[in-house]
Amino acid sequence: MKETEGGLTLRHGAGFAVAVFAVMLAEQTLINAAVLTVDATSEDPALAGVVFSVLLIARAPLQLFQAIQGSLLPHLAGLEATAGRDEFDRAVRLTVRVMAGFALAVALGLFAVGPPVMNVLFDIDADYARGGLALVALGMGFHLVAGTLNQAALARGQAGAAAVAWLLSAALFLGWMLSPVLDDQLLRAEAGYCGATALLCAALAGIYRRG
Repeated sequence: MKETEGGLTLRHGAGFAVAVFAVMLAEQTLINAAVLTVDATSEDPALAGVVFSVLLIARAPLQLFQAIQGSLLPHLAGLEATAGRDEFDRAVRLTVRVMAGFALAVALGLFAVGPPVMNVLFDIDADYARGGLALVALGMGFHLVAGTLNQAALARGQAGAAAVAWLLSAALFLGWMLSPVLDDQLLRAEAGYCGATALLCAALAGIYRRG
């Protein structure tokens, strides 16, 4: 009996580790695929740098979230075990609302003054579109919310389903970036990132509701 339990525990741990690795791989794809594909396919050697500077809007908050992400999983797992499902759901909802509010504020700010601020910050003579910058900010919000829902899924033993959602979203984003759907590669990156993270957020929300 003990050997069987040990085997199941080892198998569960290995499955969890594989799922977490898949999530990490997919997240890196969402963050870096746009820059790499533009760099590989664009005739303008400076365009990849412009795409990189735009996606820094998402990268900086995501790195900050990753700094606290390690404590979120044990907190959520402990909360459901000790305080119950209602407290768990309340904590997740509060975190999601804070991140959504932050992303909306950033999107509105970038829509208002984004292009001149970007030109000053990065000293790049680029034609930044207000709408495109706002799309990246909204995508950042979806990405942050997805990170929270992902931690909730891991805390509930839904790592496999969460990994599938991440991999699917990353694969679709990569396919979008490699397709000539939009001639403007900067807009393609901005719209694609927002769309892929929105899809990811919706998929993880569905997993959360089923949990």
